Amino acid sequence: MSKLLPFSALALLLGMDAVAFRTGFYVRILEPVSSAGLTMNYIWHEQARVHPAAPQVLALGDSRMGFDTAVANSLGTGCEFGSIAVPGTLPRCWYYMLREVDPRANKYAAVIVAVDDYDDEDWGDHSSRLSDIQYTAPLLRAGDLAEFSLSYPEWTGRWLALQSGLLKGVAFRRDFQDLLVHHERRLQFTLEARAAAARQIYDADWKRRDVRGLAVDWKAWRITYPPGATDDQKRVFNDVLMRGTAEQTGRLADYRRKWFGKIIGYYRASSTRVIFIRLPRGPVLRPQNLVVKKSSSIREFGARRGVSLADEHLFDEIEKPEWFGDPMHMNTKGSVVFSRILAKEVAGMLVPGKERAH
Repeated sequence: MSKLLPFSALALLLGMDAVAFRTGFYVRILEPVSSAGLTMNYIWHEQARVHPAAPQVLALGDSRMGFDTAVANSLGTGCEFGSIAVPGTLPRCWYYMLREVDPRANKYAAVIVAVDDYDDEDWGDHSSRLSDIQYTAPLLRAGDLAEFSLSYPEWTGRWLALQSGLLKGVAFRRDFQDLLVHHERRLQFTLEARAAAARQIYDADWKRRDVRGLAVDWKAWRITYPPGATDDQKRVFNDVLMRGTAEQTGRLADYRRKWFGKIIGYYRASSTRVIFIRLPRGPVLRPQNLVVKKSSSIREFGARRGVSLADEHLFDEIEKPEWFGDPMHMNTKGSVVFSRILAKEVAGMLVPGKERAH
């Protein structure tokens, strides 16, 4: 009998976790601006969006994907646009988010996938990023646990991913503690956030400013900062623009082949087109001699059936200080121009007789 106790305790623990966190109730009261809560808000907003007879197009990306669907849908392109471009997410998250909003892989005429470059420059290690666990926690199913946990190269990440997948309470621990302490404020805030569109929840300060006055003397390795830049803003400019050349290991290409490959494979048997776009690179561009590129996994995808690559110079006109609020993110004015160009380009691919962007 004593030998059965550990198994009984485990079964009880899994049962309690399932009742508390897997019924769907708890997900509805997640902190709206937490990683998991923000992800779900975008997903619910897209699921609730009215889908007219026009071809549906969905945008994927992170905070750099400054795609304003209201602007795009006002152009009369013949397409209807939605977005689940959640700030802080990466391609590993996008696959599970996409599966959640399109469970039968038949809702969209096209899915737009935003990348910072068609070439693979190893800058940071996406595969080891533990915050992906928080973003995907509400979306993972039992059948995902092996693949998701093994996608982490280190055993620390694998173990945490497995724990969080088996026991949702592990992933939601901090959120649950906050609910216990601030339950009245939390519930009111949750109701207000649910009533708002997902695109209104993330109101970043870079949307309201520009970086006119920014310049870089690459020979002297010196930045002229925009007037009024704070120390924190200067630090961001230095981290992004003046970073050194990373060793090119091929890890980014492997990561992209894995997760973009899964997105493409998800639509293999459907008529949905996967469209890659290269985002505007920034308000000033790093010289080519500072960029080492080992491969181009995105161009490899472009040779597959059902995959299209937009012209990588489509958004060159936006790469100016007046259209950006920091070194990476478009401001509101830049997003408007970007959204118009992108909507027309995609409509030109999908709707006969529609002129593509120039």
